[in-house]
Amino acid sequence: IKGLFFLSLIAADDGMFRINSSNLKETIYSSSMWLSSSPAINPIGNNRLIFQAGISLIKIQDYQELLIYPMLDTGLKITKNLSITCKTYGFKSGKDSPQVLGGGVQYYFGQNDTLNWSFSIQRSDLNGLKHYRLKTITAAFRKWISLKNINMRIGIGSNTFKERSYLEEYDIPNTLEGQTNFIAINMLTPISKFIIGVELYIGTKITNTSIFLQKEIF
Repeated sequence: IKGLFFLSLIAADDGMFRINSSNLKETIYSSSMWLSSSPAINPIGNNRLIFQAGISLIKIQDYQELLIYPMLDTGLKITKNLSITCKTYGFKSGKDSPQVLGGGVQYYFGQNDTLNWSFSIQRSDLNGLKHYRLKTITAAFRKWISLKNINMRIGIGSNTFKERSYLEEYDIPNTLEGQTNFIAINMLTPISKFIIGVELYIGTKITNTSIFLQKEIF
């Protein structure tokens, strides 16, 4: 998991947190979508603590660049119906030192105690940048489906954000607020002692494809 996270840091674009008058919306919307991801905690699994690391690939309509971000999440199942999630890490990206701080909850429910539905809400902040800071809230409803050795998580969600810019040399607003509604699809399968997963968020003009490795501890 550490190796995958470090690989994602190498692949990340050095200038992805720099904004100007021509790329403001694309940069902020992609950063917000990146922060919206949350760990895929199987409600019917027996393990309580999970670590999840991966890489996030974000594409915006009519924007040529494919933006690459690292991912690192932790989840702890408190009861059979409730888990808490956390993302707390920092890294170096060109002249910026992004700091990600976030947390949330996942609540599981269903008929006849099957717990195959989940509701999640998460707050994530992005600090440590020269050009801006960002605060996001993401909420989602999802359903878990088991198909032999593959578990799927399918649902809908919404990501809202508020951004504050520090730049004065460009003609850009000091604040920017927005929302992205999305369809979310996950596929997870066990490989040896790990779980490998793929996640796809589909918005109106933006997509987020994530590949991750997950480790269940106990």
